[in-house]
Amino acid sequence: MTEDLFDRALELVMDGGQTLLANGGEVFRVQQTMEIMAASLGVQDFHVYVLTNGIFASAHLPGGESVTLVRHVPTVSIHLGRVEAVNELSRELAAGKLGVVEAEQKLAAARALPRVTPRREVLACIAGAAGFAYLFGGTLADVPVAAVAGLLEALVCLHFGRHSINRMFTDIVAAFCCTVWAIAVQAVVPAVSANAAIIGALMVLTPGVALTMGVRDILNGDYLSGSIRLLDALLIAGSIAGGVVLGWIVARGLGVA
Repeated sequence: MTEDLFDRALELVMDGGQTLLANGGEVFRVQQTMEIMAASLGVQDFHVYVLTNGIFASAHLPGGESVTLVRHVPTVSIHLGRVEAVNELSRELAAGKLGVVEAEQKLAAARALPRVTPRREVLACIAGAAGFAYLFGGTLADVPVAAVAGLLEALVCLHFGRHSINRMFTDIVAAFCCTVWAIAVQAVVPAVSANAAIIGALMVLTPGVALTMGVRDILNGDYLSGSIRLLDALLIAGSIAGGVVLGWIVARGLGVA
């Protein structure tokens, strides 16, 4: 393997791992997939260590010199389509069906897979909030209130996301808006249960993926990555709770609650 081809192969492996990690791949699967890709491409003495927000890898050049690469992955957003595309790429590499050039093209296509449109995200939040409100004991009168609360949360998250505002502050504001809305409706229509509407809407914000992946990382022996994910889930849950408490305090201060 020439040095130029080696560099391209190593960059391909790093790009593949970064794509997996940035789109919701588990830490141990990212590490395993990168090792499979490196072995399939002939990268010698490849070693990789993956955290929730970074990748550290090293290998040896054909001449014997060591090369170390680091990738920072500051944000993670779930896109299982991209994860599956990279997994399929690694399987084809392991089967010897692809070379470096073909693999680069397939990886570029995988990274370019479009995300869900904002309109669909909003509709999903509305449907999810309404469904959870009914699931957790709400009545048919609570469903539309929860749906509007989900709409408010979605609009807050989309607006703050465009300006790269911190996730915790975003969740505080979103939870505050849905809480104040539900309490205000209950004050006007006593038949509505603000609790059911708030719970249903908050389920859209809960950090279920971070919590699940944190537990899985710990069970797989990745204690540091698992602890980071669990801490992230705890902070998000605390932010949601803080937004709800702030909403109740404001409502009581206005004499609504």
